[in-house]
Amino acid sequence: MKTFAILCALLPLSGFTTCSWIDRHSALTPTPAHVSDNLKKPCGELTDIPDRDLTQEESNPLWAQDRRVGGCAIRKNKALVKAITVLEQQGQKK
Repeated sequence: MKTFAILCALLPLSGFTTCSWIDRHSALTPTPAHVSDNLKKPCGELTDIPDRDLTQEESNPLWAQDRRVGGCAIRKNKALVKAITVLEQQGQKK
């Protein structure tokens, strides 16, 4: 125990510090955020519907297409908000 106490007392005097091997260039450089090209593509096209009453057979595919495009847009918007937040935190506004 006495030897350990002596070593602990002499260590700071030796010039060796726990961080002496770390310099300012040893840290990883930050990687800029990247917005995926997938997020920049449109989700899908809007479908024009006729100006008349639709039958059930006509409305089902139109409704399904609307749900696909809407769901894609919601997911992409969420991902873009996250990407923009990261870019703003890095000081890069795009």
